[in-house]
Amino acid sequence: MSIEVNNITKTFGRFVALDNVSLSVPTGQLVALLGPSGSGKTSLLRIIAGLETADPGSGSVRFHEKDVARKPARRRKVGFVFQHYALFKHMTVFQNIAFGLTVRPRRKRPSSDAIREKVHSLLKLIQLENLADRYPSQLSGGQRQRVALARALAVEPKVLLLDEPFGALDARVRQELRQWLRRLHDDIHVTSLFVTHDQEEALEVADRVVVMNAGRIEQVGTPEEVFHKPASEFVLNFLGNVNLFHGRVEGGRAVFGSMVLDASTGGQADGKAARMFVRPHDLEILTQPGEAAALPARITRIQSAGPVVKLDLRTHDAQPLHVEMSHETYRQRNLKNGDEVFVRVKESHVFVDESASPGANGDARGRKRG
Repeated sequence: MSIEVNNITKTFGRFVALDNVSLSVPTGQLVALLGPSGSGKTSLLRIIAGLETADPGSGSVRFHEKDVARKPARRRKVGFVFQHYALFKHMTVFQNIAFGLTVRPRRKRPSSDAIREKVHSLLKLIQLENLADRYPSQLSGGQRQRVALARALAVEPKVLLLDEPFGALDARVRQELRQWLRRLHDDIHVTSLFVTHDQEEALEVADRVVVMNAGRIEQVGTPEEVFHKPASEFVLNFLGNVNLFHGRVEGGRAVFGSMVLDASTGGQADGKAARMFVRPHDLEILTQPGEAAALPARITRIQSAGPVVKLDLRTHDAQPLHVEMSHETYRQRNLKNGDEVFVRVKESHVFVDESASPGANGDARGRKRG
């Protein structure tokens, strides 16, 4: 079941939650709606589910090429999973999962045996076979969220929608559940759309990521595309930490102090401001200056606990820098607090001032520096 959203606008008074948004979700994909609070991702999800309506006369919502904008939520065959589970406290795990089947009109309701078989198969799927008779209050947060997901799947939805499904859980449980959700999706292949503000979660779980900001879609792409080829400064900043360098365009090249990069402006943006963004792992620390341009800096802090070593530095003009490296490289360099070092850019993203037409929306290509 594919999802097509065309030219949807949603306002709450003077606040524009969605501004002429269009989106296509192919059948069977797991897609993340990623963005900060207020970006419009939950409003878009609720409009797709039928829990909210778009502004009158604004676009359409289609499931497999059929317009469902006027259909109520109960007729859209959508499974919806809320952040805070929304389980019925007075019902057991079994009863919660079976609820959507038991409230169907009598002529469409499965037999008791069919319901029992369905629920037990879902309990096995979510790995909670021995907890059928427990109540929500007797479950952990992660177990409750699995039950909420099983309840949504019980009615065999054509589309599965999840609103911050792991937002109420601690970091360790979130990690386990998102890996479990990815495996589950690979088994059932139901078209799924989930809202998150957690960049790592979106990049790890989704087939495609939709990055939203201020009611609009900034970029749609695979996790690799949005991370390595960001379409805007917002996407680059939102998807992880970056170091920012300010410079200008001279002779069609972006100049940042001693570092000069091809700005791909064709010389039309000379004199315009340029900004270079470099992720911490794309900066290299050298103990001696090399042939390539490098910035002198001093190490102010080293954090070696964790999978990578994180270092804070300051350049001679007091600009802070953040660098990440492997433990092996850290040992080889024999670095210490207070060391005077040289920092080289391995890869960067350059954006030219939007007032320059060739740089409008940013020239976001990564450049390797050797």
